Amino acid sequence: MQRESFGTVKVQCVYPTTIHPFYHLAAHITIQDQAQFRVKSVSVNRKPVLDFFVYHNSRFQKNGAVRASGNNTLIIRFDWKAEEDIKVAIAGALNSTDGQVVIKTSASAPAHGGYWDPKWPFYSSIVCTETAGLSRLNEPVHTTLAFYSDRVEDPERELRIVRLDPKTGEAEEIPSQVYSVERYHHDEPGERYQPTTICEVAFPATVQAYNSQVYLAFYGNRDAAIPKYHSALEMKGTGLGLSLENQHYRIRLSETSGAIDEITMKTGSKYTFEHHLETNGALHWNPGIYAPPRPWLHASDWNPPGRYSEMHGPVFTMTKRSGTMDHYPEAEISVTYFFYDKVPWVLMTSTIEIRKDISVKALRNGEIVLNRELVDEFAWREPDGTSGSMVIEDSPRHPRHAKVLPYNTPWACFISREHECGLGMITVELTNFRNDGGMCRTFRPYSYLQWGPWAYYARPLVYTFISSGPGRLIPVPAGNMYYEKMAFVPVELEDEKAGFRFLDQVHHQLKNPLSVSIVEDTDQRAPKKWVAPVLVEEFEEM
Repeated sequence: MQRESFGTVKVQCVYPTTIHPFYHLAAHITIQDQAQFRVKSVSVNRKPVLDFFVYHNSRFQKNGAVRASGNNTLIIRFDWKAEEDIKVAIAGALNSTDGQVVIKTSASAPAHGGYWDPKWPFYSSIVCTETAGLSRLNEPVHTTLAFYSDRVEDPERELRIVRLDPKTGEAEEIPSQVYSVERYHHDEPGERYQPTTICEVAFPATVQAYNSQVYLAFYGNRDAAIPKYHSALEMKGTGLGLSLENQHYRIRLSETSGAIDEITMKTGSKYTFEHHLETNGALHWNPGIYAPPRPWLHASDWNPPGRYSEMHGPVFTMTKRSGTMDHYPEAEISVTYFFYDKVPWVLMTSTIEIRKDISVKALRNGEIVLNRELVDEFAWREPDGTSGSMVIEDSPRHPRHAKVLPYNTPWACFISREHECGLGMITVELTNFRNDGGMCRTFRPYSYLQWGPWAYYARPLVYTFISSGPGRLIPVPAGNMYYEKMAFVPVELEDEKAGFRFLDQVHHQLKNPLSVSIVEDTDQRAPKKWVAPVLVEEFEEM
């Protein structure tokens, strides 16, 4: 039956917010004293709505209860458009003895605003939340999206990322990059096996400290053209010897190995950091292995790597190299670089996977090698927050260590005092484990500086080469895995304190990336009730 006398409803059109990151209606419900009402279902313009939420005094009511006192708000997901006539029907139970009743009300959407572009009929919401107290400007975000396969044909062509102001509804399309598209299909589709298309998407997010920002990922426009976004990220060349540049740097990769060979600053002194003295002459060397009588080899010695791939777009360029090294079939290694638009650092990840037992004198990561004539000082930040700096030639010379630092040193920096600049090396993440269980084998892990005609900084994982027992070799069993993530960032040091604060900020930012959550739209084919998992033995979960 229909009863409207026991209460009133006022409907407001609302833009996506960080709490409800989708276009919605806020229905404010007032009911008479003594009345009790529980919302069971909602429809808008005669179409059932699956996503609705009842709140009393801002607290979620899991049973849909609307109370006689206080503020009752019903949030209804609805993609409203400007000047749209809206008819809402709220069905539920009134008091404990009555059957179902329906409250009906009407509203008109504002004359301006509303849904971004009807040509894109679907969207997922991406909420980026800042938790570390840093204002983020154009921070690269990578996330995964999943769609019903019949809703999207070509995500790379159709997807658009839109930044939305929740107060004004102002929408701004921002550059995005779609990659790694995959599709899942089951021979007998059903509630448990719905055809799914997934993709990765990257975009630059701007979020104020301790705040959240809503981004909407629109899709489903089969007539959409391939987006063309302006980007200062350029890639030149072919093969391994690429040249990459953005607003902050110009980087050349080695033609033989694909390792970083030179980094030139595009601001300030426009200084170039390079090595070019010995062996392959690269700037970034590791991972590296030494198990005599076999030669000491590094990823920068590849000529060429076993496998190589690259990906280029308006948001980032990625190069990925992997394989074994000559003389070392026991170890599979990989090195991946990420170069971003508008971002002053290069992100690097590397892995070492020991596939067969090997005894080594050195297993190292994180090595940067420079021509000693280009830098004269070295600075660092220790894990406890203390910092230090030194004139490189005032310290012991190779083969002795010039400086020994903790394994997890947050950052270190080579400095050219004459040119008031430096090359920072930021440790973001270090993970060592055994894929067959147990403890990963390391031996005296630390970080250190050495100098001779060159100056280099490296992170030993297993190391006896320069020690009190340099003749020892350490067995490293199969199954050991070593992973690192670092950032290389050229930095101006005209104001040294400001330069070091910038390195601290980048370290803090990369150690605490934006928290990303996805809120997907609900299709009518979605199961109306919880779908139990396939278990060996049933049990009560709820």
